[in-house]
Amino acid sequence: MTKKILLVLMAVAFSTAAMSQGVKVGLRGGLNLADMKYEPLDQTNGIPNGNSLASYNLGLVLDFGIINGLSIQTGAGISGKGSKVEWISGSFKYTEKMNPMYVEVPLDVVFKPNIGANTRLYFGVGPYLGIGVAGKASFTGNTPVGDYYSNHTLKFGNGNNDDLKRLDAGGEVMAGFEFNNITLGARYGLSFTNNAPAGNNNAAKILKNKVLSIDAGFFFQ
Repeated sequence: MTKKILLVLMAVAFSTAAMSQGVKVGLRGGLNLADMKYEPLDQTNGIPNGNSLASYNLGLVLDFGIINGLSIQTGAGISGKGSKVEWISGSFKYTEKMNPMYVEVPLDVVFKPNIGANTRLYFGVGPYLGIGVAGKASFTGNTPVGDYYSNHTLKFGNGNNDDLKRLDAGGEVMAGFEFNNITLGARYGLSFTNNAPAGNNNAAKILKNKVLSIDAGFFFQ
């Protein structure tokens, strides 16, 4: 399934390139403020309180001009996601931090109206596909009988010992400014898929990524 989705995205990108008026290649990177829609397996075991987790994004951007003021953007890059979740159950307090890293491929329709000399406003929307490749998780407990801490490398899959499903598919919206070849903007991405592994009876019932990205970019010409 993952390979099929990647092939579809690549086919769309290449067909777009064939009919485009011009192709711009650039780099984009910045700050991620990541969070998750988190629903514990047993909702009676405390009320979870999600907090954003700072991470980063960095990647290649391909911009295919269709007509003046309209383009298709794709590319590939690394994006840090996850969250810091805290909850209390009686006299017990728990904190779980999860910071997965994904290779992400977006496919956005982007509108670029002129608002001044060499200045454009841009806004766009489209799907993305993320593949989990690395990350860390930690778990802290504060209990009446003592505190404890553990951490491990994230495991991707759908089995009993896995932390997250490897595939994260979702959508994103973006907005910002383009000054000549420099861009400044923000994006918000949300998982459409439930990334909680179905085979892990100790995992949360629902895990969906929510990421606000603030980034800058540069197109080579």
